Amino acid sequence: TYASSYVNRGYNITHWLEEGRFAGFTYDEAYVTKLAAAGFKSLRLPVDLDLYVVSSTVTGGIADVVVHDDLFTVLDAFVLWTANAGMSLTIDYHQYDKSLDKAIPDSIAVAVAVWGKVAARYASNPRVDLFYELLNEPELSMGGTPPTQDEWTAIAERMIAAIRASDTTHTILFGDVNWYGIGPLSNRKPLSDGNVIYVFHDYEPFIFTHQGASWANMSSTHDLPYPYTAERWSQYFGDLGFTSAMDGWILAAARDYYRTGNRAYIRNQIVQAKRWAVANNVPVICNEFGAYDRASRLEDRARYLTDVVSIFEEIGRAACRERV
Repeated sequence: TYASSYVNRGYNITHWLEEGRFAGFTYDEAYVTKLAAAGFKSLRLPVDLDLYVVSSTVTGGIADVVVHDDLFTVLDAFVLWTANAGMSLTIDYHQYDKSLDKAIPDSIAVAVAVWGKVAARYASNPRVDLFYELLNEPELSMGGTPPTQDEWTAIAERMIAAIRASDTTHTILFGDVNWYGIGPLSNRKPLSDGNVIYVFHDYEPFIFTHQGASWANMSSTHDLPYPYTAERWSQYFGDLGFTSAMDGWILAAARDYYRTGNRAYIRNQIVQAKRWAVANNVPVICNEFGAYDRASRLEDRARYLTDVVSIFEEIGRAACRERV
């Protein structure tokens, strides 16, 4: 109930602060106001926090960092604007530059210390709808070898400790390994902190939602139907853009799409997270879902989005926001 009260019907601002430092307001208060007027209730702001570290000193695994004022220029603005618009705000540590690496202990120490600085800034803010998301998709955000679940848990606990050193009030969002996967989340024990909302991302069926996506090695795929229909499928994978040079898991998923390309399959995946939440008495949300629009048909995306939203409504109005 707590989670769905503040982080539902959400919107992600993407391709901005996670890809580079703040250099002016590409998105401003007028934009936030429009989102609220359109019915959105929460805003997730992805930002690469460590880009704002001016200097750092690490001693005994603990970092002392100086953070540039630009970080708080933009964060303060969104804290104010979302409050004025009646929207919750999630500060999402979200990076692509791979500067965070478990093989470089100092980089982890710096990330932990930056969270400490952010938390200290907003510890006295009375808003109950201000959230800290520890690190988006550890595999995506961290360089080198991806962390195991145990390694990521240890890092997350350090970040939480840094936050709680000054801020014992605001809720923390935590997503697991395997790109915020439902599987690892539903097989873990909850973290030691009791004020955490657990997060997963849902892009199933992946070969539909990521058709045409170069970063998924599926740039040539196109026109996959949703839901699966024999009439629009082809016995020749090449007709849909699949090639023998693609990764085996992609071709296996294509062969299996008659089974996975439907609402029931998506629902069965999401229900795992719901069951885990109920069993452990913790809140769980999805804060990314969607389908890439480069090579998919509009009518297919509309059917997919309708199904996903209806599933969340059906199994308890779990909060979810489309990544745009």
